[in-house]
Amino acid sequence: MICLDGFRPEEHRDQVLAGIRSRLGNEPDEERAVAADELRGLARGRLARLVSGPGKADACPTNTDIAGHTGCGERPDSPSVPV
Repeated sequence: MICLDGFRPEEHRDQVLAGIRSRLGNEPDEERAVAADELRGLARGRLARLVSGPGKADACPTNTDIAGHTGCGERPDSPSVPV
């Protein structure tokens, strides 16, 4: 799972590849923890959008994705890619 909130669509491929490269050597327990963090980030962004209403999600979720980017989750449906 890779959270792509806050990235423009043209950056998605690069972010997915960076995520795969950075996580390729993870042990199973470590990968489960990283994937859980990604899922929490997706859920946090979606909840923030639901609570704030359409177009009012000014507060960014506190998650940081695999590239160290904190996503604001401005799109209604966060794209994600299972890895």
